[in-house]
Amino acid sequence: MKKNISKTIRYVRQGIFILATLISIAGCSESGLSDKSVIGIEGTTEQVTELDQWILETFTSPYNIEIIYRWNRNEAQDGSYTYPPDLTKVKSILETIKALWIDVYTLPELGDADFFIEKNPIKIYLYGGKNLDANGVEHLCNTENTTREMFLYNVNEFNKSNKEQVYLLMRSVHHQYTRLLMETLPYNRNAFLKVSRNRYLESTKLIAEIFKGRPQGIDLFEPSPYANKRGFFTFHSFLSLESDFAEIASIKLTHSQKDIMDFLEEAKEPYQDPANPDIQAQYDEDARQAYKELTEKLEFVENYFKKTVKLSLNHLQIVSIKQFNKFLKEQQ
Repeated sequence: MKKNISKTIRYVRQGIFILATLISIAGCSESGLSDKSVIGIEGTTEQVTELDQWILETFTSPYNIEIIYRWNRNEAQDGSYTYPPDLTKVKSILETIKALWIDVYTLPELGDADFFIEKNPIKIYLYGGKNLDANGVEHLCNTENTTREMFLYNVNEFNKSNKEQVYLLMRSVHHQYTRLLMETLPYNRNAFLKVSRNRYLESTKLIAEIFKGRPQGIDLFEPSPYANKRGFFTFHSFLSLESDFAEIASIKLTHSQKDIMDFLEEAKEPYQDPANPDIQAQYDEDARQAYKELTEKLEFVENYFKKTVKLSLNHLQIVSIKQFNKFLKEQQ
């Protein structure tokens, strides 16, 4: 009886093996007859689409940048709540960063193509939704990965004719690219740290509390009087020395020089409590210190670009803003 059962099992296994082999052969035959490319993408056998070909010609061949828009949850930051991008929005968001980031840095009078190729990210990942942390605060980048990888979020909402959405995208791109430059071309970290050493936060809990009960939206990313009066441009500047440095460059490249001066004036203007002289004196001192720190850090970053990156941040700002306005006008 046992011998018959054993023999039956052996026959079943042989049958399964033969069936699997036939299926495999049939699949190979169909693939051989297909006139469509099935070149592997990131180790898969997905078809190379028109979008893939455009990406190859626009990003990969000229700048050695791999664009990854097919979903891989493992590449997202731990604790974030991202999801796949809408494929119909991928090209639009990539066209935007090409025009407002790569085309700016590769201008002959600025960095040119050789400069950029030596200092570009090797991969750009696209995600459909926001990059929220456990406190519900949206981040500009994935801080757990190497700076050689750039992460673009909110793809599914993106409309390149929407000024606010283009602004938010470029805030993130310029922030992340500055982080890459900081790592590629080292700066005096200790000198920068001395300016606002005790002001950096360990988490986003305070930011979450400030925005409790109201939407974060663009208010989280635009320069804030709250941040200005504490020696920073934005809420994200509080999160680390690296964030602070990158935010200064990002704000500079997405705002006019007049805007920058307004933010500095906001830092210089103290809170008012004339009924309490002692408190007012403290407010006055806080404002002097905030203005001092913000101007010192701005000067530090401008000097870093001039002496180490070998680019004028002021010139880069003028070109960036001009290109931004031109791009939006073209979308109308």
